Amino acid sequence: MSVFKGVLFSFLMLYSSTFGAIFLLIPLIPLIFFQPKVGRQMMDQMIWIWQIYAVFLVEKLCGVKVVITGEPVGCEDSTIILMNHRTRFDWLFIFSYILRHGPLRRFKISMKDILKYVPGPGWAMQCAGYLFLQRKWEADKKIILRCLTYFRKLGYKPQILFFPEGTDFTANTKARSDKFAAKNSLEPYEYVLHPRTAGFSFLVEKMREIISLDSILDVSIGYPENIPQNERDILEGKFPQQVHFHVQAHNASELPPDREGVEKWCQECWERKERQLREYYTGSKVFSQKPIQTYVRNEQEVEHLFKFACLFWTVFQICVVVFLIYAPILRWFSLFSIITYVLISRYGGIDALLDSEASDLCK
Repeated sequence: MSVFKGVLFSFLMLYSSTFGAIFLLIPLIPLIFFQPKVGRQMMDQMIWIWQIYAVFLVEKLCGVKVVITGEPVGCEDSTIILMNHRTRFDWLFIFSYILRHGPLRRFKISMKDILKYVPGPGWAMQCAGYLFLQRKWEADKKIILRCLTYFRKLGYKPQILFFPEGTDFTANTKARSDKFAAKNSLEPYEYVLHPRTAGFSFLVEKMREIISLDSILDVSIGYPENIPQNERDILEGKFPQQVHFHVQAHNASELPPDREGVEKWCQECWERKERQLREYYTGSKVFSQKPIQTYVRNEQEVEHLFKFACLFWTVFQICVVVFLIYAPILRWFSLFSIITYVLISRYGGIDALLDSEASDLCK
């Protein structure tokens, strides 16, 4: 039964994101260039419905319960969300938190550049306006500047999920982290990787300059039982019964004004996170007994959104099958969409074409 759930979950996620990109997002691409604000709003709306569907599949199909404690940031804030990167799927589980406590439409994720070239889901992520980082510092500075400039043009206040560790926690990445710690006379960590602070400090500096920065949200994610490390675990249905989030809001004014001070602040944040996760995993596997009291959406509203998203995507996926079988023009349109995405991706992706103004800032 677990394997069936894993295969069904993976199929529905892949099927909905791929054909959503092909049929629902491709018509909006001209709008995001010629009517940027309207195009971005419509694109974010379609992606928002899919994100709710993803949360529905995680919580209802796979039975994952999300426990949230701590102090969230304001829904209208321009925010950097810092989180430890325990598995490859942390970004998926945090949708549950953002749906209840944040602006899911303005939620953006920083991730590895290679992911935007994945056929189907990668095309949708390009349309979403995510930050695709190459792990090459000079290139990544330009990418961050380009994205922030694009958000400024729209009058947009994003909440950006940023992983200072740069990759998920595995035996190999821990070994590299320990080597980095030894080289820099730092204590080795057991529950997190040592953060690479340059990217975070640069993002803080440029958000302050370009679009304003209201707050930082420090998020610790914990898995009390099953930890789905990779895609194989998901396919085999090894979902966690619970995922725990502890969130702590910081006003942006709490951060030092200079880049070196911000880097030190991030390092101290990770020291606290290491202690917190040690207590979590060696103790009762509970971050706090006090759940969050204020919600942007209560559980009744979330249930209504689940029903809407489930109905929308179920009808859409059935229609896709029917129309592809009986309507040749839709088959030609899907081929056109695929070719368009492939060609755009060959020139860096939709995200790379969104803002030419950033090139002036990068000089």
